[in-house]
Amino acid sequence: MTEFSQLNWNNTNLDNIENAWEGDLWGRKYLGERLTNYVDRLQCGAVLTLDARWGEGKTWFVKHWKKHLEHTDHNVIYLDAFANDYLDDPFLVITAEITNILSKDQNTKKNVENLIKLSASIGTTLLPSLPKVALTIGLHLIGAGFLGGLLQQGYENAKDEVESLTEEASDRIKESIQEKIVGHEAEKKTLNDFKKYLTETVSKLDQPLVFIIDELDRCRPDFAIRLIERIKHFFDTPKIVFVLVMNKTQLLQSIKTFYGYDSEIQGDYLEKFVDFTIQFPSNIADYHYENIIKEQLFRIGELTSLDEVNELYFFALALQLEKKLNARAFIRKINQFALLRTDNANKNLILLSYMMGVEPFANHQIYIEKVINKLISYLCKDKREFLNKHHLSAVHGIENISDAEWYRIILGYDYQVKVTIIDKLIQAYDQARRSNDSSSREYILRNFLKDLAIYNIDHSNRFEEDWKSYIKCISSDLIGHHS
Repeated sequence: MTEFSQLNWNNTNLDNIENAWEGDLWGRKYLGERLTNYVDRLQCGAVLTLDARWGEGKTWFVKHWKKHLEHTDHNVIYLDAFANDYLDDPFLVITAEITNILSKDQNTKKNVENLIKLSASIGTTLLPSLPKVALTIGLHLIGAGFLGGLLQQGYENAKDEVESLTEEASDRIKESIQEKIVGHEAEKKTLNDFKKYLTETVSKLDQPLVFIIDELDRCRPDFAIRLIERIKHFFDTPKIVFVLVMNKTQLLQSIKTFYGYDSEIQGDYLEKFVDFTIQFPSNIADYHYENIIKEQLFRIGELTSLDEVNELYFFALALQLEKKLNARAFIRKINQFALLRTDNANKNLILLSYMMGVEPFANHQIYIEKVINKLISYLCKDKREFLNKHHLSAVHGIENISDAEWYRIILGYDYQVKVTIIDKLIQAYDQARRSNDSSSREYILRNFLKDLAIYNIDHSNRFEEDWKSYIKCISSDLIGHHS
């Protein structure tokens, strides 16, 4: 398997899921089951939002939840709002999805034809507003060469024609407004008939209809708002549960930018349309990191099986325990690592540390010491019990065993990882720090770091600069090569 094919292996096809929750490295199944139980009790219907930040797996979750609902005999619809925001109004696409699912149910399919007719009647009242219609009239005339004719006839004739065009458009606007006023009661009756008939139809379903709408925060703000408003005004009926999937903060910011509506000052705009908000769990249990790290390192060939562990695995775990990247961000780092890694396993540890980011720590030494201390606390909850289990003794006391030594013996005794380098790096850093002579300090660092440097170094200061330069340079070359 080539390196690039290994990377492509991760491109899961979420449109063809066979088994719900397969590959659930983040423990989302529990949330899906709880949400299903909650929806089953909502006989009155509702509008829910599933709120999560970018990269936290919203789409993965709702696609697998959809499969779970299908396997448990639920009626479920998934709609990618972003893929449909080229439409002027979302009413018809919502109706089309609902009538499609109702046409497949023995209890409701005979009602679908009438529901479509009522939908069509409502749809005609939701066409673009008249100023746009007036503009369309003008564009048709211009497209027919009318404007070119005006220019040839001269300024005065053109002025007369433009005035005539304006009067024609104005007359059309007036006529349409009059029609709207006269037809208002009829439209209101059509709306009431539609909602009543929709309610009667879906009441025949054995389970509530779950309508998942994803990618709302990526839509045009006007389309997203119109979609939410349409749901509340036209589809707020028992036995239909809408689940709106979004990064709520991002959507509210888009609304503010587009409309000037500031939710912090004027109140949350979405509250009037949403019954309940589910905050997507972002504090993933640390043990889930182990699953995803193993899966990703196995995917790129750094582990020979999902049962294997090595120093790279534990060091990646240490870095992730500190950084707590979301799934998408972590996988992106691993993909980048796979493209930048060297033939030297020890150097690859250093590469990963710089790719995950030294910030906010002042330097690489503090950074490494911090993440290893966190890893030790994670792997060994009781140090005295660990020593007793392996018949080891602390001659000078447990408190005098350094983190570098704990790292070496925990990995060696508990996980049979016998050859390590990070403990030696920490020891070199510590030895240099304790040296009172700057020349001796530089000698210790340069002598150790030269074997971990990406390029030949003549001073230890070059170590970090060269690694960062390498990552930036190679990444730029790869982007340029594929662009």
